[in-house]
Amino acid sequence: MSFPSPVGGVPLQSDLAPSILFAVLYGLLAPLVFYRLYDRRSRTLLLLGTMIFAIERIVIFSLRAVQSRDVERRLNGGLAIYMQVSFNTGFIGIASDLVNIIRCLLVNPTYGLERFPESPAASTKECYLAPPEEGEEDHARERFWARRFAEFTGLAFLSAVVPGIVANSSYDKTFNDPSRAQRTYTLRYASSGVALFLTIVLVLAAAWSKCMQKRAGKRGFVVISLLSFLVGIIACYRLSVMHNTTTALDSTAPGSLNTPGAKAAFYVLHVLPEWLVSAILLGCNVRKTFGTGMFGDWRGHDETPKEKASREKSEARRAERKQRKLQLEGREKGPV
Repeated sequence: MSFPSPVGGVPLQSDLAPSILFAVLYGLLAPLVFYRLYDRRSRTLLLLGTMIFAIERIVIFSLRAVQSRDVERRLNGGLAIYMQVSFNTGFIGIASDLVNIIRCLLVNPTYGLERFPESPAASTKECYLAPPEEGEEDHARERFWARRFAEFTGLAFLSAVVPGIVANSSYDKTFNDPSRAQRTYTLRYASSGVALFLTIVLVLAAAWSKCMQKRAGKRGFVVISLLSFLVGIIACYRLSVMHNTTTALDSTAPGSLNTPGAKAAFYVLHVLPEWLVSAILLGCNVRKTFGTGMFGDWRGHDETPKEKASREKSEARRAERKQRKLQLEGREKGPV
C-alpha cells in the first residue's frame, strides 16, 4: 500500500554531501549562539528558541549523513519519525518566535515619555528605536490591543505545531494503516497551511506598524518582512509536495521525494531558507533592532502606581551599586 512520502525523502548516498554541508553551516552559527548568550548588549531570551533550533539542526544533519551511508539506519522507523516531526515543526517554531519580537515592534512606539521607562526599549542600551519626545501622547489602548494580538497569535501557532506533531509522531504506522496514512496526510496540510496564514498575518502587522505608528521600527519591518518571506517559502514548498505518496521509504519512483530533482528542491526551498532565517536572527542584534531588552514585552498590563514605585526603587538601588563599583575601581587604579 502507499503512504505519505516523507518530506525530504530518506537520506540516500546522494544526501551525504548536502547533509555534511548544512551540518557545517549550522556549526558555523554556533559561535554566534554563544556570542549572543555572552554579550549583554545583544542578549535576549527571545532568541532562545532559534538558538536551540540551530544546535538541533547540527544533530539532524549529522544523523542524515550517517543514514546516507547505512541502509539499516536509513530505514529506521524511529529516525523517520524524528526527521518528519523536526522538519514539520522546526520552521513553525521559528515563525512563532517572531510573535514576541513583533510584539516589541508594536508595543514600543505606543509609549509616551512618562511611561517609556516601562517599555522593553528603555532597557535596551543603544536601541535603534527613538524614545518619545516631550509631550508625545501615550497610546495605552493601542498598546493593550497590540499585546492581545500577540497573545492570540502565539496561541494560534499551537494550532500549527500540534497537528504537525500528531501527524508525524506515528509516521511509521502509516506504512500499513490506510486510516493513519489519511490522518497524517490531512494533519500535515493543516499544520503547514495554518503556519503560512499566520506568517502572512505577522507581515501585515509589521506593515501596519510601519504605516500607522509614529516611531515605528523601520529596520525591524525590513527584517520581519525578509524572515517571513523565507518562512513562507518553506510553507509553500511543503504544501506543494505533501500530496505525494510512496510504497517504500527508499523508493526512487516519481512522487517518492527521493528523486534527484525532489532532493534538490528540498535542500533549496526548505533547508536553505531555514538556515538563512537562523543566520539572520543570530547575525543581527535583535535586542537593539526591536528594542526587546532581555525579556521582551513581558507585561500583561501597564504598571500600577505601586508597581511603578517598586521598579523605580529597584532601578535606584542598581544605579547606586553601579556608582559604588565605579568609585571602587577608580580608587584601586589610583592616579595616573
